[in-house]
Amino acid sequence: MNKNINNLTLTRLNNLRTIVDYLSQVKSLINNNFEEKLYEKLINKRKLSKSIRKKFTNGIVEITGFIIPSDVIISSNKKIPIHLSTVSNPAISVENNKAFLYLRVSSTGSPFSRTFIAFSETRINDLTGRVYVRGIPLIYGLLPNESIEDPRVDPDNPLDVYHVRCFYSDRPASVITFRSRIGGNEIKEIEPVYFYSNELGDFLLKDYRDTFPLNNDFMTIRPFLKHRQIGFMIIAPRDRARVYIDEAYLPEPLLLSNDEVKIGGNASLKISSNEYLLLYHVVDQHGIYYTYGALFDTSGELIALTDNPIIVPKLGVYSGRRQSTVFVCGAAKVGDEIIITAGRDDEIVIIYKLSEEKLWSNLRFIR
Repeated sequence: MNKNINNLTLTRLNNLRTIVDYLSQVKSLINNNFEEKLYEKLINKRKLSKSIRKKFTNGIVEITGFIIPSDVIISSNKKIPIHLSTVSNPAISVENNKAFLYLRVSSTGSPFSRTFIAFSETRINDLTGRVYVRGIPLIYGLLPNESIEDPRVDPDNPLDVYHVRCFYSDRPASVITFRSRIGGNEIKEIEPVYFYSNELGDFLLKDYRDTFPLNNDFMTIRPFLKHRQIGFMIIAPRDRARVYIDEAYLPEPLLLSNDEVKIGGNASLKISSNEYLLLYHVVDQHGIYYTYGALFDTSGELIALTDNPIIVPKLGVYSGRRQSTVFVCGAAKVGDEIIITAGRDDEIVIIYKLSEEKLWSNLRFIR
């Protein structure tokens, strides 16, 4: 049945029953069949893929800081301290000399699949060496089998923070991306990223983490087909959280190659008046993460990309619960440098620095 959603925005976020009913309504919109159409599109395009991505290089970033769980103090609104076992996958935005961090954290004793998002404010100059953080819970789960994961900041609207809600009681798990509006260090409203097609109207996919705005008019989407164990990246026009999926396209240089099993977006950064840098990851057959860069214009067209990775996991940096995993969720421009914030080994935060000069020298323009 073709149906259009009039309003899926929730603003009453202080009532448990209201939120539970809302999440049930959202999950009822999942369409389990549409992803096969996306898969067919992927297979047809993949035949044209001529990826020349390299992997075993040194990367082009410099590690400038780190955050470990014991150096993060998070207290609830009732002033109860929350002791952490992990801090990872942080988004970042900057204003003047301030850095705003959105951290994926898990409390002591909970598994990494039960995380929430904490918020912290610090000075940009303090993001070096061993970084100490004090913050508050910002986006948290309410259901026993719910996990809040991987924040991303809208590059054109820094008060819009996208996040993932995983419902592990579903079989298989439902993984839904939401837009959250921040105001006064709290969430003012949330709504899911949802999709429109001429055939189905408005609906949701079953699993689409690593989904966030590329720019004001386009969304980066990463459907994950669990039964095929494959994830891929598409670009589509958007109107806030509504994505016009019939117009989605798969940039050929960003398709999976034969030795890669998963690809997805990490963060988008407005780097000039009409250019956006998309950081994205590729996972090889060994499960190792490599981070690359792709340059898009305001019309969502790919204009340049890096053949060599920007970030490669380095031996000896850290050894955590999932080795050789460097997962970027944030990027911010400060002067002529780019600050990149990433989770390392699903356990700590690494802060990188990349000069714009080095970025531009590693971009290969395709038009």
